[in-house]
Amino acid sequence: MSAEALAVVTAQDGDVVRLELGDVARGPWDAASAHGGAPAALLTRAVEAHAAGTDLRVSSLAFTFLGPVPLGAVEIRTTVRKSGRRLQVVHGELRAGGRTAMEVQATLLRRGRVPLPAGVGMPWPELAPPEGRAAAPAWFVVDGGRAFHPDAVEIRPLGDAPLGEPTPDGAAAWLRLRVPVVGEETPTAAQRAAAAADFGNGLSCPVPMADYVFVNCDLHVALHRDPAGEWIGLRARTELDRAGTGLTTTELHDAAGRFGTATQTLFVEARA
Repeated sequence: MSAEALAVVTAQDGDVVRLELGDVARGPWDAASAHGGAPAALLTRAVEAHAAGTDLRVSSLAFTFLGPVPLGAVEIRTTVRKSGRRLQVVHGELRAGGRTAMEVQATLLRRGRVPLPAGVGMPWPELAPPEGRAAAPAWFVVDGGRAFHPDAVEIRPLGDAPLGEPTPDGAAAWLRLRVPVVGEETPTAAQRAAAAADFGNGLSCPVPMADYVFVNCDLHVALHRDPAGEWIGLRARTELDRAGTGLTTTELHDAAGRFGTATQTLFVEARA
């Protein structure tokens, strides 16, 4: 993994952290803004700080995008809305340029040891493995500069269609972070899942990206167990309506099988 990171910490005061978001986090829609997966991973990191030294784990993450997240200086602050040994609710807010650009509400649950009947809790059917698959080339990079993909994230599609081509029946791929989320820290399982989950709508677009904008307004990630390993598998399907809205539903996998689900509500519009 490269020593370069999505962001570096410039200051921290309790539950408030200031960071500099680098150009390796750039998204596909605007050269000055981040891909949603980058700030999602940063907010996840901030939420996880409240689980340090406890038996709590991130169980769900509900992100709302209130506007573009610009590259450069950002501030994240978190607040515990409900504390407890079994369940904790944490709210996080990412601010930039004097406005709130993104929010998250996270549910953290205790790690227990619950005896289950035989056959219950077994992994779902797995995806074909990423080994031996070719990495996707650069895809929808604005101004030809560096971007979240392929510089920060490697994508290995499982189908034959090139990234960005319409896939009405859905698509699947494996993704892994090429860089740390912050500094030289090793990304956690939840950070890897959050960063990858935001690719669902782009991976399974049923219409050409060159002809349509279909930006997700939110991202909900539910993890019934922690993923293992660097690779996060996505099996996604996107449904669009002529009202200009859509929904992406994504299965999240690791080598053992499915570990969670993500959904994205989409704003859809034809390009002028």
